[in-house]
Amino acid sequence: MIASTSADKTPLQRLLKRPLLLILCISFILHLLVGLFFGSWKIFSILTKDEAVFEVATPPQSIQPKQREYKLKTMRAQRSTAMATQIPITVELPNSIDLPTIQIPKTQSAQSAIKARGDAGSFGAGLSGTGEMGFATLFGNTAPLAGALEGTFIDLKQDRYRENAAEEDWMNVGKGFLRSFRIREFRKFFNAPPKLFATHFYIPLMDAGEAPRAYGVENLVQPNNWVAAYAGKFRSLSGGTYRFVGTADDILIVGVDGKTVLSAGYTESNPGKWKPKDEPVHAGPPASEYLPKLTVGDWFDLPAGAPVDLSALIGEMPGGEFGCYLFIEQRGEQYETTPDGRPILPVFKLKEFSRSERQTIEQDRYPKRLDGEVFGFY
Repeated sequence: MIASTSADKTPLQRLLKRPLLLILCISFILHLLVGLFFGSWKIFSILTKDEAVFEVATPPQSIQPKQREYKLKTMRAQRSTAMATQIPITVELPNSIDLPTIQIPKTQSAQSAIKARGDAGSFGAGLSGTGEMGFATLFGNTAPLAGALEGTFIDLKQDRYRENAAEEDWMNVGKGFLRSFRIREFRKFFNAPPKLFATHFYIPLMDAGEAPRAYGVENLVQPNNWVAAYAGKFRSLSGGTYRFVGTADDILIVGVDGKTVLSAGYTESNPGKWKPKDEPVHAGPPASEYLPKLTVGDWFDLPAGAPVDLSALIGEMPGGEFGCYLFIEQRGEQYETTPDGRPILPVFKLKEFSRSERQTIEQDRYPKRLDGEVFGFY
């Protein structure tokens, strides 16, 4: 019998002859199988992992504009104003108003309620019929009114952040403003955040502090070296040629379509080049012996029913007292005259006067017309 050689043996037979190598091979194969199993399971788990579920909290309900405005006005009403001269609230047809009783908690400091002249419309739904609440002041309503001019109060003594004194004075910055009648010319000065909406500029002579008080910044602004700039549009339904007539202590400047047509008041406070064609002759309302005479402005045309840009700027420089009186005259219209020959002109207005406004305007007993044309652009 021929003995088998090592070359005739299979790999398995040769492996069986070497137990240690066999054990190592088996261990390697087992580790390989286990590694493949757990590796496959891990990959499968990653690929089939459940998506994370995120729970998003419902955002809080936003404060509606009207609610926010009401809260701001309530806060303003609670603030101590220390009014030297108070302007009472008056309403027309009070029996037609059904207002709920509102309990406002008193603060520790001394209080004096904000008071303003107005009527039922301005106190409730707003004179504009927009449903906005507002209070009427002699410098404008606190809520937008249809046809009104939007007013911005500017303190010429402070920079826009109220950190330093202003670098420019009125006579310099006023020249730039009168070239364009753009409110941005006052961007370097402190502008009061609240706006007022004016429909006439017949403001009786009063303490100059009433202006910052009306704009709600009496605690931030000293009552001198301030201006209030108003801008909007006006129109005449019938059309015609008109001119403004007025006076002020200190400043009353009117611009039509970007051009100065009247600068009344103290000439030393006028930074522009506009001058009246004739020297003032007739006296204004008997508010003060120092009130300048009526200045007559330039004629301008109003196309029938067409909106035209209108700007008005009022202001007080040294402080003390402020007042302004603005009338309008139509070319070709026959007006009654006073014994000294002054035409009895209509007070310029953008809406019909309320009863309380009429009472305020008529207090000085200065002959004037309140039944003139309404120039509000609606």
